[in-house]
Amino acid sequence: METQTAQIEEQLGSLDRRLTTVERNLAALTVEVAVLSKTAATKEDLAKLEGALRGEIARIDATLLVLQENCATKADLYKLETRITKWMITTLVGVAAMNSALILIVVKLLQP
Repeated sequence: METQTAQIEEQLGSLDRRLTTVERNLAALTVEVAVLSKTAATKEDLAKLEGALRGEIARIDATLLVLQENCATKADLYKLETRITKWMITTLVGVAAMNSALILIVVKLLQP
């Protein structure tokens, strides 16, 4: 009977140690779950973030579209510069021609 009682006590002691270990592990896991609940993203969190990002991307796309429609590009500025340069050359040639013509008129008027 004593042997049987000793075996039961030994088994109970073993079960108690195992239960204590399980309780410690459960407490550690509970702490980890609490930390993860505060720091880890859920599928719902990711869906909210995706929705917000899609809204921001749509807003940026709309802004870019407005900028493309209303703003000049470097190519546009180059074309404008070329047109202004051609106009200036044409004007300069025209003024030079007028000066030459005026000089000829004045010389003819001054001749007896």
